[in-house]
Amino acid sequence: MLFMERSEEPTVLFGKSKWIWSADATKKNSNIILRKTFSFGQDKKPPQRAFCRAACDTHYCLFVNGNAVVWNGGMNRSAKRAYYDEFDIAKFLTKGDNVLVCFCTYYGNEGRDLVCADRAGFIFECNDLDIFSDKSFTVFENAAYKMPPSSNCCYAGYGVNYDAALEGPIQNVHDAAYNISQFVPASEHSEYPDTVIGPLEKRPLPLERFSAQPVIVKPKKSTDQFDGDTYIINFPREMSVTPYMEVTGNGQERITVTTDRSECMGCFGDETSTYRAHSVVYTTKPTLNVYDGMLAMTGNMLIFTMPRTVKVIKLGYREIGYDTAPTCMFSADGGTLDRLFEKARNTLYCSMTSTLLDTPERDRAMWLGDASVASRALYLVYGDAAPLVKKLIGDIIDYSENGMLYSCVPGNIPVDIPSHGLIALGEYGLFASYRNFTDDLEFFRIEYGRLCEYLMLWDMTEHGVALRDGTRRWYDNLYNTDEVLIENALYYSACAFMKKIGADTGLHDYDETFDDRMANIADFIESSWDGLGYTTKEDCYDDRANAFVALAGLVPDDRTAAVARLLSAVFCASPYMEWAVLEALCKLGRRDLARKRFESRYALASASESSALGEDFYGFGTGCQSYQSAVIFEAIQLFGGIDIKDGAGKITIAPDFSALKDMRIELTLASGTLEVRYKYSPVKAEIIIENRTTAKVELDISPERIGRPVERRTIVVNKGKSKFAI
Repeated sequence: MLFMERSEEPTVLFGKSKWIWSADATKKNSNIILRKTFSFGQDKKPPQRAFCRAACDTHYCLFVNGNAVVWNGGMNRSAKRAYYDEFDIAKFLTKGDNVLVCFCTYYGNEGRDLVCADRAGFIFECNDLDIFSDKSFTVFENAAYKMPPSSNCCYAGYGVNYDAALEGPIQNVHDAAYNISQFVPASEHSEYPDTVIGPLEKRPLPLERFSAQPVIVKPKKSTDQFDGDTYIINFPREMSVTPYMEVTGNGQERITVTTDRSECMGCFGDETSTYRAHSVVYTTKPTLNVYDGMLAMTGNMLIFTMPRTVKVIKLGYREIGYDTAPTCMFSADGGTLDRLFEKARNTLYCSMTSTLLDTPERDRAMWLGDASVASRALYLVYGDAAPLVKKLIGDIIDYSENGMLYSCVPGNIPVDIPSHGLIALGEYGLFASYRNFTDDLEFFRIEYGRLCEYLMLWDMTEHGVALRDGTRRWYDNLYNTDEVLIENALYYSACAFMKKIGADTGLHDYDETFDDRMANIADFIESSWDGLGYTTKEDCYDDRANAFVALAGLVPDDRTAAVARLLSAVFCASPYMEWAVLEALCKLGRRDLARKRFESRYALASASESSALGEDFYGFGTGCQSYQSAVIFEAIQLFGGIDIKDGAGKITIAPDFSALKDMRIELTLASGTLEVRYKYSPVKAEIIIENRTTAKVELDISPERIGRPVERRTIVVNKGKSKFAI
């Protein structure tokens, strides 16, 4: 194709393009290569702009003149939304002949993270180059991808079973002069939009960041008499990668590629289960084999196992992940808290894709409770990643038929877990984080009725709220769960949050209902006090239940010491709800006890060599679990004493030197940047605040937290640098 003059942007999205694929667009686990050649001639410079749009069901990787431009394109879709990507390829163009190559995969199966259309499709437009997807593209269906054995993955897609002897002569596919009869004109399946894939929306998140070239590493080699050679590439931290290898062999040798997390055991209540993530089985052809894998794999190391007849030339990987960088800096004592903060940050990053995953190792799904914890941490660490939370909330609202707030969306089987929904809608949950860190009050004006109706799904009794089963009743791992007390305290908190939203938006239709229900629950919880703690279980106290009662503000002053003592002595919470216990201790005025409990519970995790934090304190289950990012807001907000409210428009700094004596925090928030430093000595405590926000920033001083007899006062902090010596 000879390059034509730039045409005007069409008034209709993909108005000149067709959905294309190979002839059979319904085959599951279909892998095709699409090519398009075009030329500027030898005397004409390529344009400075070549803006493209593309979409694929399911995913694609796009190259221009051999340069990787998009990796893992095509964001996971839901039953209601499919997306297109935007990118510019101008810098990859050259004089003369050019070639665009796209490797496309159609899953045809679904999971907790994805809904597939009933037919594959790729669509593309570049008005600047006058290129539109149609039968002028050529296509090759790569028969080397054989249907892999079934796995028990919870998410969509397939592992790779690749027989290189069947791939055909495609090594030079990135050469513009390459031409072979195995590539045939692409089949045009429909115009845009159609009734199968549906209309497309602009991708609300950035394209994934990836290594432009494979990272080639010298692996550690071991040899076994029976298993052959094993090559291990250790990553600098846990991360998501796609594998790369160049090897020679005799043909029909089997190479397996896994990570150290390709098998993941279940945790408490699911101890006997083993979950097997997608992996690669590669069968060699004679002579040179080059495999640039496009299957995302997560772990701390990449493991290649092969017969000794295979000769390794190069092994490596491409790192992939959410396109962001940390905008938060935290340092404390250089010890446990600093180490755990870095692990929590990496854990969170690994869990960021087209949603907030509970874990990239096993489920790769959004669970409302996990997302509530992780979203709070995300706002603190990644100042430009807020659209991820907004997209997550949009998915939840999309699936909220019948008043439900579902987990595992976008996905084929939404899951109703009442306790997760209440955490998400409570004062410390997903929606509260959205309110605290963004100024999008309009969302709550629009969705107020829908969110309130969710709370009306619960029936009230004379003794508090009746437990609702949902799809699954689940509160936390470990034991002695006081379900009745937890659900009532969570419901109280959700009513309190929605009543505050009503006040903020001027919507008061549910105020009386909330007041009545909260009064009922408060009376019931009061009746559960037995002198030592709150309980509805005989001879058993649940730290989680007592923590949520305290967070709901239902512990009278004369009981704070008793509840704090209980929260310091009972250890039922897993990391999923440990944050609530620590936060409750802080709310009860015992940040010192919260820090001691934190150090005790996270001792093994701090000492481990792992770069991520897993499902359990003791190493059971996954090795990277998003709710463990709670360490981030525990460090900044609980121990650092920085409270952020009302779209980051109100910030309170309340140092407590019994919890944290030396600290430096830099935050990028919706209202600007904030830096806070504490320097403590027995004779003087310094508080330095660099306020570059538009927020109302207040410094809250109290003798209990400072640890010496000082005047109790609240100081409004001006913009710029302020220094306080106490």
